[in-house]
Amino acid sequence: MASTIPVGSDVSAGTYRCTNCNYDLGVQSVKSLPPCPKCDGPYGWKMLTGGDAKGDPYPDEA
Repeated sequence: MASTIPVGSDVSAGTYRCTNCNYDLGVQSVKSLPPCPKCDGPYGWKMLTGGDAKGDPYPDEA
C-alpha cells in the first residue's frame, strides 16, 4: 500500500487521490500539494501516476 503524502509536500507532476474523499487531483508541476479542493481537508494524498508511482508506465521519464 502506498504511503500517504501530506498536504504541503513537494511533489512531481502526476495524479494524486485525496485520502478522505477520493478526489483525483492532476498536477503538471507544483511546489507543494494543496488541501483537497473538494472536501477542503488537510488529510493527505496517495500517488496514482507520475513520479515514483508503482503504476507509472515510464518511471524514468519526466
